[in-house]
Amino acid sequence: MLAFVTMNVMGMPIWLGAIVTLVLCGLTGWAQDAGIWRPLRKRGTPVVQLMIVTIGLSIALQFGIQLAIGAGTQRILVDNPSSWTLGPVTLTVGSWISMIIAIVVLLGVAWFLTRTRIGQATRAVSDNSALAAATGIDPDKIIRIVWILATTLAGLGGMLLGIVFGSFNWMMGLQLLLLMFAAVTLGGLGTAFGALIGSLVIGMVVELSNLVLPSDLRYATALVILILVLLVRPQGILGRRERIG
Repeated sequence: MLAFVTMNVMGMPIWLGAIVTLVLCGLTGWAQDAGIWRPLRKRGTPVVQLMIVTIGLSIALQFGIQLAIGAGTQRILVDNPSSWTLGPVTLTVGSWISMIIAIVVLLGVAWFLTRTRIGQATRAVSDNSALAAATGIDPDKIIRIVWILATTLAGLGGMLLGIVFGSFNWMMGLQLLLLMFAAVTLGGLGTAFGALIGSLVIGMVVELSNLVLPSDLRYATALVILILVLLVRPQGILGRRERIG
């Protein structure tokens, strides 16, 4: 929505509108952590309850978007999209560009998590916050950085979806929310690379299921895969077993 406002409504160039959108999205992450998540962490709110709060906030923001732009579909790309063919695959130019940007960003995030000090500190806090604090890492600072990066990447993902579909509506994010949760759970909660693998599995299942099933059932197939995998491996694909009790 922010990209639509900056580029289509305000008439900013694409590069400037993209930068403004990403900066504003990153600022929302900072504001969320400062105003909501850090106070809840200080009160000792369990992770599951925090996740429930994020889902509720997401739904509230969706309806806020509906109030801002209306219930109709907003067209982003005015002209009919052209296509590129690579071997047996034919996609729109926007889809190819979005795919390339997504691959570059995925590689960049992987490099950040494995090769930079902040990335390694992020993994340490995710694995054991108390132990990370004992080694001199400030968990609150790292968590705030993660929130800023997460909302920035979410804004980028929204722009890429808008380019692929050529339009958007207020329900777009809400429709994907369940699939995102399924992908993260499938890959293993708390593991970044598990989320990547889970997303690839869920995405492939959803898109390829259209070959044999009606399109209305494609989301159901992803959830069936999630249930079957968790019955065999409750911690997810890359998650670790934990002793409870």
